[in-house]
Amino acid sequence: MFHVGHLLFTYLVGLLGGLLFLWLHLPLAWILGPLSLLLIYKTLPKTSTRASLRLRKVSFAILGIQIGSTFTSSTLTAVTPYILLYTGLTLLLIAISLFNAYLVTKWIPIDVTTSLLGSIPGGLSAVLALSDSFNGNTVLVTIFQTIRLIAVLFLIPFSATHLFYENVNTVQESSGQQMASGSLWTLLIYIAVFLLALLLQNKVPAALVLIPMLVIAVLKINGIPLWELPVAIYLFAQLTIGVYLGNSIEMKDLWKAGKYCIYYLLLAIVLIAISFLFGYIFSMFTNLNLATAVLSLAPGGLIEMALTAQSVNGDPSIVSSLQMIRLLTIVMLLPFFLKWLLKRIQSK
Repeated sequence: MFHVGHLLFTYLVGLLGGLLFLWLHLPLAWILGPLSLLLIYKTLPKTSTRASLRLRKVSFAILGIQIGSTFTSSTLTAVTPYILLYTGLTLLLIAISLFNAYLVTKWIPIDVTTSLLGSIPGGLSAVLALSDSFNGNTVLVTIFQTIRLIAVLFLIPFSATHLFYENVNTVQESSGQQMASGSLWTLLIYIAVFLLALLLQNKVPAALVLIPMLVIAVLKINGIPLWELPVAIYLFAQLTIGVYLGNSIEMKDLWKAGKYCIYYLLLAIVLIAISFLFGYIFSMFTNLNLATAVLSLAPGGLIEMALTAQSVNGDPSIVSSLQMIRLLTIVMLLPFFLKWLLKRIQSK
């Protein structure tokens, strides 16, 4: 009962953070609000927070469903012409990230492996697994990736809201199409999709988000109507992710890295700025609006970037499709490239 009460109190703090961000008209209010207030709360003496792993898994699936629901029959047609250019820009962005991380080791006493893994724009769990296999300093990798995550979560949504907001009339047609709500029994499809994601969570990267997103997207693209989940459920899922992040990020860990934190914060900011430049170039060579192009290339999480696209009148279906390509590129290709690169560096 103590744990339940502790969890409810953590959610209460997160809820207050979400309401505060909503009142201030700040972006991603139900993710960044709980995250921010919980981080502030944890700086107080004798305080602790709690999060639920089960609720986190359910929430990832719900947000995957939300993103998948934005797909229409024209989404694939819209994305296909951009794949080659997008993949090239993504690989170049990753290469710049690795090069900058390598340069930093010339000025600070951090080994190359740890620096590279602490800077790459990939998911934390995947990067930590790589750190273990390449004998990096996992503690420092976690800290540097946390710094990158915080920079991405705050800088990109704020920048997108104030710099790349698009008028509704300029949004691609694929975002504006509406589909009739299906029968209540189609809720069983959501449950089945979640169970499938659970079954494959150790075999497919980011399965809890990707599988619901892909399955629902396929159904939507083929014109199959599904029962629309209430907005409150999506907001609760975002609140849960915010609470999870606020609970898992420890400010005291950031102090452990001391002065090195500023170097990796600057690396993250530089990478974000370059991704914005690439996004602008991407928009120039495609018919995507600036918000959609920038958020597609931003080194952030798929969920956060898709939700940000929705809030700034970008196209969340295209953003999530392209971000999925970036994620799969990092998970499937980067380990082999890093293995080759680190062997070459260490042999010198």
